[in-house]
Amino acid sequence: MLVALAAQDAAAGDLWAPASLGGAAASKDEPNDFSSALSIGPAAGYLRVKEADRGTWFGGVQARAHVAKLLGAEASITFHQNRYEDGDVVVTQYPVQLTALLYVIPDGPIRPYILGGVGWYYTRFQYSGLFSAVNDRTEHIFGQHLGAGAELMLGDRTSIDADVRYIFLNPDRDQVIRRDFNYWQVSFGLNVFF
Repeated sequence: MLVALAAQDAAAGDLWAPASLGGAAASKDEPNDFSSALSIGPAAGYLRVKEADRGTWFGGVQARAHVAKLLGAEASITFHQNRYEDGDVVVTQYPVQLTALLYVIPDGPIRPYILGGVGWYYTRFQYSGLFSAVNDRTEHIFGQHLGAGAELMLGDRTSIDADVRYIFLNPDRDQVIRRDFNYWQVSFGLNVFF
């Protein structure tokens, strides 16, 4: 009885254990438990800013580190471009995001998670047509994001992920066009583990 309780406590403790401690108990017959896992791969997706002329695709790269069975971190950089006022205003962004991932179900081939983080958005505003008298400008916008997703293990060394994020941005208030730059994005990624 005491042995069974000790084993149960040890298994529960591995959920929050650092990767260097939690991974030692993993069996080679079990699928990758994210212990000591670092991955990198391409990321892509679709987003639509509320007042943009249309939605847009984006692409980039992401890196993930799993510091415990339940907890991971992601760093990503992507690129996208939105058009406003029938194309007279073009907004180009390079988002750099840092994200914390909390795995709700850390075992099994499909691992759902919730996420939250911060971002720095290098943003370029270009004006033409009706706005051609306005000088182009560059801003460094900070924001936050929240969302949820899931990761599907394809084997010991690869996985794919998909998530939905809501991005909260706070640009300067002296913009020529006063727009709501917040948006939803759907992201997909391929992760290759090292």
